[in-house]
Amino acid sequence: MLRLGAVVHKVKPAAISNPKHYVNVARRLAEDTPGAVFMNQFETLANFRVHASTTGCEIWAQTGGQLDAFVMSAGTGGTIAGVSQVLKEKSSGRVKVVLADPPGSSLLNWVKHGVCFNAQQSERKVRKNRYESIAEGIGLDRVTSNLAQGQIDDAVGVSDQDAVHMAHYLLRHEGLYIGSSSAMNLAAAVNYSARLPAGSHVVTVLCDSGARHGSRFWNQTFVENEFNLTWPTPEEADTAVAAIAQRERNAKGNGPWGPKREI
Repeated sequence: MLRLGAVVHKVKPAAISNPKHYVNVARRLAEDTPGAVFMNQFETLANFRVHASTTGCEIWAQTGGQLDAFVMSAGTGGTIAGVSQVLKEKSSGRVKVVLADPPGSSLLNWVKHGVCFNAQQSERKVRKNRYESIAEGIGLDRVTSNLAQGQIDDAVGVSDQDAVHMAHYLLRHEGLYIGSSSAMNLAAAVNYSARLPAGSHVVTVLCDSGARHGSRFWNQTFVENEFNLTWPTPEEADTAVAAIAQRERNAKGNGPWGPKREI
């Protein structure tokens, strides 16, 4: 952006209640700059509506209505909220909508218990925040206006390590070079699919390319040194991805990884 001539204001991570949070800084800059527009992507319901009118309808049409669950993380929350409205309406509530949530985010507890909270917030001295997940652009500590429109049934927590394993697995087997958000989505979809009957169909979204994650998610030194994660061999990635579903099936008492689910 700098090389293209943009003026970039860098700010440190902060809570949304802090005037120095990037959303609040952007709002003030727009107010103080003649001709500027504050896009407000987290709160404007144009975000939710466009996914209801396009993405949700496309998923329903392309699957012929033959799907059982939609799994998606939340950045602004517009995608999962908009898609959930369409799938719930067209399936008369049959399709389950599941949130994929990274470490440090408060949304899993919001979906499961109605309280937007994560364990780090209970520390007497705040040492962690959601930005300490290797996933970028997803996970929140508040419910946005877009996300509040969602009809979400359940949530799945995904570890950073599971996301790394999934990304390496997909690159090897499908030739898809995905980013951290896509890896989180797919890991959650595999996890949730283990709860469903054989022959079920689960849809997720691969929403970011690995090309934008070269300095973090696809940087071996960064992954190992900054997050203490394992950079997997192909064999380790294969085993780990199978274990994502295996753990869920064992927790439910369903035994080994059973018949194939379509994702």
